[in-house]
Amino acid sequence: MTLVCCMVLLMVQERPEPLDPAAVLRELRDFSPAGRSRRLGPDYAFYHKSERGDAFPKIWMPPVKEEVKGRRYEIGGPWTKQAGDFSSTQGQVLYAGDAGVGVDRVTLIEWTNNTFSERPEPPWWGGFRPEPASKQWLEASKGAPSDPVFMARGMGGWANCGIAVFSSGLVATAGTCTGKGSDPTFQFPRGKLPTAVSVTNKNEFALVTLVDTAKMKGQLAVLALESSGRKNGFAHEWREEHPGLPNVAVFSRIALLGYVDLPGMTFPSAVCAVGTSTTVRLNGPDGNQDMLSHFDLGRQPVRDGFYKGNNADFCSKAGFAVVASRHENKVAFVDLQPLFQKVREMYFTTEENYRKTRNAERWPPTFEEDPGWTPTVVAVMEQPQPTAVLASMSGGPKARAFVASLSGEIRVYKVGGLATEAPAAAAEIAVAATVETGRNPVCLAYQKYSSDKILAVSRGDREIAWIQYSEREAQVVKRLRDARLLDPVHVEVADTHGIETSILTVADFKGRKILNYRYGELHLATQGGARFGMGATGKDEFECGGFLEFPGSPFCVSATNVN
Repeated sequence: MTLVCCMVLLMVQERPEPLDPAAVLRELRDFSPAGRSRRLGPDYAFYHKSERGDAFPKIWMPPVKEEVKGRRYEIGGPWTKQAGDFSSTQGQVLYAGDAGVGVDRVTLIEWTNNTFSERPEPPWWGGFRPEPASKQWLEASKGAPSDPVFMARGMGGWANCGIAVFSSGLVATAGTCTGKGSDPTFQFPRGKLPTAVSVTNKNEFALVTLVDTAKMKGQLAVLALESSGRKNGFAHEWREEHPGLPNVAVFSRIALLGYVDLPGMTFPSAVCAVGTSTTVRLNGPDGNQDMLSHFDLGRQPVRDGFYKGNNADFCSKAGFAVVASRHENKVAFVDLQPLFQKVREMYFTTEENYRKTRNAERWPPTFEEDPGWTPTVVAVMEQPQPTAVLASMSGGPKARAFVASLSGEIRVYKVGGLATEAPAAAAEIAVAATVETGRNPVCLAYQKYSSDKILAVSRGDREIAWIQYSEREAQVVKRLRDARLLDPVHVEVADTHGIETSILTVADFKGRKILNYRYGELHLATQGGARFGMGATGKDEFECGGFLEFPGSPFCVSATNVN
């Protein structure tokens, strides 16, 4: 899995009074490293002008071993010819580059041949710099995809490909060495300036925040994502085309459904969109776990199973998006239940409805053609200088939205009916708890495999904080600071399918590198059962797995399990 699902667009200066739209647009269109840095907001030097010396600890980093040229590792060994059990995590790093596309493909961790690499590395096969899919981006954009804005993946299941948006309005996909689609693209019309993107839990929809520069209003664009095994030959995917259904993101089509106006917002800057289902298990006819490719929705018993049978909870029944505007001090809450309910109705109920989904020219309909499935804005609330947003993926009364402010305060919102099948009401959306982190928290991220922890990246204090939350409170339970980490602006916790450990990757903007940190015991359960703690003695809280430098300033990491 991959997300972090928030993109932050800030300015160092306090916003002018009154807001100068022309000045904000100039900032949003400046994709130089300096321009991006201004949008990310105040860094450590801004808040610590009087400090001298380096008070940061230097976290231990293991030495690199290389018995076979080009196959480096840090843990385990010696290298064996037999691969044995294996797993890796790979994806894209976006950076403000000195030249070129500014998107590379990187291997974050790899377990194979009796070795474990916790250092980010160029892939030993499949392509590195630039991202191999960039050839298709160049063709689709006639040689000018412009600059990457952000990238996101579904965080509630396997997401082979991510969705990237570019300053030109291009929307494109990129995968891994073993998981890629047919590289579909979509182009927003001139006058739609993308600022952020999020992908729902299981890759059903991509939501892109935009500035309509002609009408000077903020919008949320909704894109239906199709992933077809028939088109791409992927064994784990649906055999047919089912845009809007959960999938494993070997994308074959991107379809614009329409735009949702954001009242009171001209310059939306961050978005996170979620559904209520994170269930990964798919039940086959014999009760064992199965693959999507084995299910034919053309058969009524199969449709019944997804609508009211043993797979009824596999697809989300509701969901919501939280959108922030740093410039206008506002947070919007958007009800996505119409989207998820329409998808269930059309794919899983009657033969007549299902046949309508087989007409690629008419399905999915746009919001203009069928207004009934348009998401609705339920509430717009005030919050000072919101910098990042996140939303819990599991539905129900315990679902929460998190909105960080420049000061370091994170507000935890309860969202009521937005996360259930009940009607959504503005009165039910309220602050349930607050917690203080470092200043200018530019990114909020999921602690994968946890239902009560998130991470906050403070650019202003050069630290990453783990936040544990419950229904009524939230508190910081762990902090990571390292002398190597000069300017953290984004973080993603790595997929560890088949591996028992916890590793995160940090984008270091001014340090022009990404770094890995391990913060959990590594257990190679199916390859001898060896266990490795952190640090030189195995008893530290953290271990720096290593770093990878870039010809530019990284600001986004989006990756997934490869095998």
